[in-house]
Amino acid sequence: MYDTIIVGAGSAGCVLANRLSADPARKVLLLEAGGAAPRNAEIPANWPLMLNTEVDWGFHTEPQAGCRMRRMYWPRGRMLGGSGALNAMIYIRGVPSDYARWEAAGCPGWGWREVLPAFMKSERNLRWHDSPLHGTEGELVISDVSHIDPVERLWLDAAHAAGLPLNADFNGDSQDGVGLFQATIKDGERFGTGKAFLQPALARPNLTVRTGATLLRVRLCGTRATGVMFLENGVPQTAEASSEVVLSAGAIGSPQLLMHSGIGPADELSALGIRPLLDLPGVGRNLQDHINCPVSFTTRQRFGIAQASDAEAAAHLQQWEATRCGPLSSNWSACGGFARTDDGAEAPDLQLYCIVTAHRDHARYQSTQPGITLFSVVQRPQSRGVLRLRSADPLERPAIDPRYFSDPEGVDLQLVVDGIRLQRRIAALQPLREVIAAEFEGSAAAQSDEALAAFVRAQATTLYHPTSTCSMGTHAMAVVDPTCHVHGTEGLYVADASIFPSMVSGNTNAPTIMVAERAADFILHGARTPGRRKENSGLARRLGDLGAPA
Repeated sequence: MYDTIIVGAGSAGCVLANRLSADPARKVLLLEAGGAAPRNAEIPANWPLMLNTEVDWGFHTEPQAGCRMRRMYWPRGRMLGGSGALNAMIYIRGVPSDYARWEAAGCPGWGWREVLPAFMKSERNLRWHDSPLHGTEGELVISDVSHIDPVERLWLDAAHAAGLPLNADFNGDSQDGVGLFQATIKDGERFGTGKAFLQPALARPNLTVRTGATLLRVRLCGTRATGVMFLENGVPQTAEASSEVVLSAGAIGSPQLLMHSGIGPADELSALGIRPLLDLPGVGRNLQDHINCPVSFTTRQRFGIAQASDAEAAAHLQQWEATRCGPLSSNWSACGGFARTDDGAEAPDLQLYCIVTAHRDHARYQSTQPGITLFSVVQRPQSRGVLRLRSADPLERPAIDPRYFSDPEGVDLQLVVDGIRLQRRIAALQPLREVIAAEFEGSAAAQSDEALAAFVRAQATTLYHPTSTCSMGTHAMAVVDPTCHVHGTEGLYVADASIFPSMVSGNTNAPTIMVAERAADFILHGARTPGRRKENSGLARRLGDLGAPA
């Protein structure tokens, strides 16, 4: 018997485990499907080497009508630290208007004034010591990337020449402009929440961490969460929680677990043979992701580490092992920024990157020529997707359908086209122009908007940021209330990127950590939102009379 069970040791789960186990009277169990993070998770530049390995769930979407029926690859971390042990470590919070939209969507208390203290609570920023917008005492070290490649600085100069202002702090007063991203790196090593939050808490006698635990469902007595069922090394296990179960399994895992537990769209669950206990039609809906389209250019000289010889690669590793410096201390994506295609936009609508390699398709296509790849990412996509179960088998992967480029007005597609045009303009300006040899043939032939749109549909890819499948709010499609508590239940919470009401402007890791900080506070202080949806509470009682599934 535990007081609290946390499902998923990713970016959110590690924070929750730390904060909740800080109360010595609270007995906490943290369950994770994967195991320890490998050595490549320590080395900032080696995150691509973990894709398509045992520490990557390696999901794929349903065929995307907006992307020429391609099944898009969605890597997600399957290890202690989760996707925060697999990502490119960029620390971006979003902008105040993102959280104003959250409030307007039925999430009082989630405006910028309320979320900023949670961001600052986690943060230990090594550059910004006297800023009212940055924390210096938190567990999560935020620092400058120590190795910047010369071509990254050429891109910055060219982007500035294209009219984009220089920005020294994308988490400061304004997000607009170009510069160098800060990252969750400490002393040349990755420093995600697995290291920052979980490792220091492991010595606490009231915290138990069990890896190799594949979750099957939440156990419910009526509408109260009482524990979980899982497989540990293939053996069925149960664990009981006297206080609460917190799902932090991410935008795929959390809705999947809810639905296998009988919480979700009742008709769909019944059709699969799952007895519905609570009709929450929003579970798995509102799926959002940052869509991106890379354009690659060959260069007249070799930059970066992508074309390193075996001898050079060995020297780079030796340098990193000895000093934690050199090319392997790069995260591949330290250079970029934010731009507006519409002067009337409330915030930048594109995120830009300059990546020092011509490798493509998540490094599965290896270029034999030196080059760079320029990324254009839609900040706040209008397209909305859905995640559904395929069957009642909890081990079968769900159907993931982000429905890219499905927005009726075609805004998402046009933004990517505009982003490619902007990146081409940057590549044509000094000083970057001097080192560019040619644009890759596949995109170079696309000049009209129509041709570029066709190229985008054929080449667009995820930026690894799925969100919003258990959206927070008080409306009919909301899954959790503004205290992260699942509507119509007792003792059941969701705290991860799945509860975002809408996408944030920029990378999602920092906002996920912020959500976990706030959820831990709510749980520790017993916060509940008054006036939760009465229609769901009544339905929960009616279906709950059926009892828990066998």
